[in-house]
Amino acid sequence: MKQTTSRLAMLLVAPLLLFSTARAGEPGKIGLDPQVGTGKFVSIDFENVPVGQIPPGFTKTGDVGVVDDVAHTGHKSLKMLPAEKGARKITLKGDILNALSGEHWGRLYFKVKLPAPEPKEGGKVIHMTIVSGTATSPLAHDAIEVRTLGIVENAKGAFQYLYNVQPKKRPEFGKGTKYDYHFTDQWTLAEWHVDYATQTYQLFINGEEVKAASFSNGAGKFEKSEIPQVFETLSFGWTNYQPASGEGFTAWIDDIALGKDRIGDRGLVTGARKSHEK
Repeated sequence: MKQTTSRLAMLLVAPLLLFSTARAGEPGKIGLDPQVGTGKFVSIDFENVPVGQIPPGFTKTGDVGVVDDVAHTGHKSLKMLPAEKGARKITLKGDILNALSGEHWGRLYFKVKLPAPEPKEGGKVIHMTIVSGTATSPLAHDAIEVRTLGIVENAKGAFQYLYNVQPKKRPEFGKGTKYDYHFTDQWTLAEWHVDYATQTYQLFINGEEVKAASFSNGAGKFEKSEIPQVFETLSFGWTNYQPASGEGFTAWIDDIALGKDRIGDRGLVTGARKSHEK
């Protein structure tokens, strides 16, 4: 067990040559937090990323970049600028994801500019993704996108949280809640947990498990779950697949973290837990 933990730490540190190693309570860093025991994790708070840029080691799609006028902690966050439709996201790939392998916990905080858009006139829903990863299906062995934090908004402005898998050549599937949620301009803590060995997915919103979207199929039971053994990429941002009213969604993300254990609010800078806005 000790060797496994040490190997994980080394694998997580190795690809962070483009990053800086973070310690709990040390602002403005991106990288591995060594203060959380066996649950070592990668944390991204955007504090040392220039305004308008994205963190080193990521690629971007669409109109997305760091701003310094809105933040969950510190003074910076990642802003997804409005668009009627399409992706505004940053994507990570490489050895960090290989080290997390078949099981990981993730965490981020997000908020939306109000009034939030609704489906464009004549539309019934807007399907959106905040966190997604590309992988090979353990069932069909084809390329899939696993959306670990998804949202579908209806024409009344209410939305559901959704786990969703999109193969390239097969029908998509998912599991979601009822339309019991509404967008807020307050920071929302979203956590997800995926486990290949037990085909388990869990979603937590503001610390509470959302059981209507969670499941555990059991070892080797890939149908209607298809949680991969390893993610090739993980993306964070805002993608809507149907057009939104007005200019579209404006949203912010802050304090992203990935690890082998549940992270919650661990690793946040002491004394900077309140949101900052100019």
